[in-house]
Amino acid sequence: MTQVDVSLTDYALTVECAWFACRMVRLRTATSSFRPAFIAFFLSIAIAAAAGGTVHGFFLDKSTVGYRVLWPFTLIVMGITALSGVHIAAALQFSRPIAVYINRVALAVFLAYIVVVLFIRRDFLVAILGYLPALIFVGEAFLLAHLRNKKPAFLVGFLGVCVMLFAAATQQAKLGIDPRYFDHNALYHFLQAIALFMVFLAARETVNPGESIN
Repeated sequence: MTQVDVSLTDYALTVECAWFACRMVRLRTATSSFRPAFIAFFLSIAIAAAAGGTVHGFFLDKSTVGYRVLWPFTLIVMGITALSGVHIAAALQFSRPIAVYINRVALAVFLAYIVVVLFIRRDFLVAILGYLPALIFVGEAFLLAHLRNKKPAFLVGFLGVCVMLFAAATQQAKLGIDPRYFDHNALYHFLQAIALFMVFLAARETVNPGESIN
C-alpha cells in the first residue's frame, strides 16, 4: 500500500458514510423528497472514498489502468454528492416548482463537470470547485432552517458544512500533521469524518423530525 494513512482514512470514511446511508434507509417514516437525496449524498461519498482510497493505496502511477479508471470515477461520483446536496438545499428553501428548476440547472452543470473530468482536467481541485457551490448552498439551507425552526440539529449541520469547507482549505493548502504518517489528505479525511457526522444529525432531523431510528 503506497499511502497508508490516506487510504485507511478514506476507507474509514467509506464505512462511516455507508452506515449513515443505511440509517437513512431504516428510518421508520420519512419525507419522500429528502430521504433518497440524503441516501445518495452519503452513499456517493462512501463510494468515492472507497475508490479514492484504492487509488492512493495501489494506483498512484497515472499510467496504470487502475488510476485511469478509478480516479475519474472518483471525481464523477463526488459530482453526484454535489448534485444530491443541491437537491437537499433546494427542497429545504424553495417551493417545489423552483426546486425542480434549480435541480435541472444543477444536472446540466453536473453533465458539464463530467465532460471536464473526462476530457480536460482530473486533479482534485476540479472536484473541490465542483462541489463547493453545492456545499455552501447546503450550509445556507441548514442555517436558514435553524433560524426558522430553532432546532439545534440544523445548526449542527451548518457547523458541519463549515468544517467541511475548512477541511477542503487545509487540503488545498497541504496542511497535515506529519508528511509521512498523517499528511494533508489524511487530515482532510479526518476532518471530513467529523463534519459528516454533524451533517448526518441534521439529515436525520430533516428527513424525520423528532423521530428515532430503528
